[in-house]
Amino acid sequence: MNCDLCKRELEAYREGRLPDGIRAQVEHHLHNCHDCTLYYHALIAAEKVMDEEKSAQHNPFLSTRIMAGIEALESSQKRVRQGILKPVLISISIVIAVFIGITMGQLYKPAKQSNVIPAELTYMDDASMESLNVFVTE
Repeated sequence: MNCDLCKRELEAYREGRLPDGIRAQVEHHLHNCHDCTLYYHALIAAEKVMDEEKSAQHNPFLSTRIMAGIEALESSQKRVRQGILKPVLISISIVIAVFIGITMGQLYKPAKQSNVIPAELTYMDDASMESLNVFVTE
């Protein structure tokens, strides 16, 4: 019997489900192979640990204490956010708004007014313009 086959059969061997012929081969291989013997003892030790974990008594108040600790941590972080971050964010937004206002104000350049009257306006004579009453028909 090789090591791979022996390792596959160790669970059934430990539970006593192997036929006599295969059980004898596994026992013979375990007596001759140090690696498989170590593997078998590790399998037994792991099963003992799992059995002890299953039978361990759990503290019913453990989850309550853990949840209370998490809530206390969250509330302290919330107070830090509200106590420090909120005023800082408001201040930063005010500074940004003022900066944008100043920048937009500097971009606006009013048109320069010149004292020169266009030539077309000098030829216009308002006094000689006809009245609209002339064009009205009754």
